[in-house]
Amino acid sequence: MNIAAAMSRCHEPKPSSPQVFLPDELIIEVLTFLPVKSLMQFRCVCHFWNALISDPTFKKNHQKKSERNKHLILISKKLPRGFFVDSLSVRRLVENPLLITLGDKHCGLRDVCLKVVGSCNGLLCLRECFPPYLENWLYFYNPATKTISEELGSFTNKYMSWFAFGYDNSTDTYKVVALCQVTSDVSVFSLGDNIWKNIQSFPEVHFPPYFCFNGGVYLSSTLNWLVLRNNIIYDRKNRKIEHYVIISLNLGTETYTQLFPPRGFDEVLLVQPTISVLMDCVCFTHDFKGIGLLIWKMMEFGVEESWTQLLKINYNNLQMYYYIHQLVPLYVSGDTLILINRLEGQPILYNLKNRVTKTIVTKGKRWFYVNNYAESLVSTDGK
Repeated sequence: MNIAAAMSRCHEPKPSSPQVFLPDELIIEVLTFLPVKSLMQFRCVCHFWNALISDPTFKKNHQKKSERNKHLILISKKLPRGFFVDSLSVRRLVENPLLITLGDKHCGLRDVCLKVVGSCNGLLCLRECFPPYLENWLYFYNPATKTISEELGSFTNKYMSWFAFGYDNSTDTYKVVALCQVTSDVSVFSLGDNIWKNIQSFPEVHFPPYFCFNGGVYLSSTLNWLVLRNNIIYDRKNRKIEHYVIISLNLGTETYTQLFPPRGFDEVLLVQPTISVLMDCVCFTHDFKGIGLLIWKMMEFGVEESWTQLLKINYNNLQMYYYIHQLVPLYVSGDTLILINRLEGQPILYNLKNRVTKTIVTKGKRWFYVNNYAESLVSTDGK
């Protein structure tokens, strides 16, 4: 589509109006900064604006701008109505952490067997599973445009599988990965082609307890899992950092790389460590002698020597006097670190400068999924 020509025709003045012209490039640039809700309304201005806002190039440019306005995606269930999705601006959260109220935004799905696979580029992948969890269907939902796909990707396995969701930059394709926990077989679903294919089996490893908390963390065309090395005898009472390894799947080449977490720690871990994405880097978070958290950041992805200690936080400073919490860092915004307490389903704000913590509490609601998020115009067919 000739965007410049479309824009020129769209804002031609009426004969009786003063002739005011804005450069097409300026108008397009301004539109890329607008929230999705406004852009969806502006599609009704004229045919050419509708075509512009639907253009893949415009969508990508808008997505890059949207990444600067960080959000959290929060998902809850409320019987009998079902599945609710909210998004919350990080800026708003940091500025007024005790004044946050969120309304119920039902996404149109009522099935109580719905699970969240993951979130990527503003698109949410949901999985509908049927007891005994061997038959699965996929849905793709854009919370900003409030559009949802039809059920796709029927997947059946006689063993339970873990699912993960990511984006392959090299082919501009959204992919869902299914990992069988018994056989280690791996299948990949490509949105658009809407087919499953088998790829190389997952490396021989042990899957730790609460593996779903560390399953398929997405970063830059890779999905990453924190697992236990296969050459160790796993003793739950004697787990150490050296027992773990990060398995990274490149969604373009569909090959695996093994990355070791930070080394040099000999103490026994009292809590299962986690991985997450923080400041566009993979982060490794673990308990430290039962008194606090250590957060490490891999400055250069894939380079083990680039692990750098980012933060050390005492549980007392978090107003937590025991160490069983599954705490995962999500954002750093100025002097504020946002973590998610997975056991309680609540975001936590930790002030790095004043060592003060504030917790978001929404009465009567527990978020079973919280993650980083940015609005986008990506359609539910991945385009």
